[in-house]
Amino acid sequence: MDIKDWSVGELVNLRRSTTLLKESRSYLYSSVVSSEYICIREATDGQRGIMVKGLGKIRRERIMLVSGMPFCKDERDELFVGKHYYGYPFPTVDELKEILDIVRADTNLQQKLIDNGMFFYPEGTFWVNDTKSEFLGLKRAPQYYDPSTGRLTTAKSIDERHQRISIAFF
Repeated sequence: MDIKDWSVGELVNLRRSTTLLKESRSYLYSSVVSSEYICIREATDGQRGIMVKGLGKIRRERIMLVSGMPFCKDERDELFVGKHYYGYPFPTVDELKEILDIVRADTNLQQKLIDNGMFFYPEGTFWVNDTKSEFLGLKRAPQYYDPSTGRLTTAKSIDERHQRISIAFF
């Protein structure tokens, strides 16, 4: 199937693609795009297509920083000398805004997301790949975006929960 044939609302099972983020003696950390995504914008000659995967709400305590970027241990492989962790990438604020604009405007698309267990509330708060320096710039913390205010905020506690999505472009 040619990628430009994917249509809005279509459930697409993407081939696994990984990018190594960090390697240590006994651990590997990689970004992963795999499994089922929903097409929310078709690719044209003038713009790239977009797919989204709703990952539900997660607590701040599940997010760690790998190479200065937010990372969740979504999957793992046991290696002979350690573990390989895979995490779905967090969107940038600009990517998230674009996704939210598309989803808000299309109730059929919202229903497709619900039908496939990937619903997210477009007016809710979302984890993004932005981080903020804390404690005299020595420690970085993940941030979330609040569409109602248009602002980035740092979570105040490890129990704080926000929505998480992963985006794939084609």
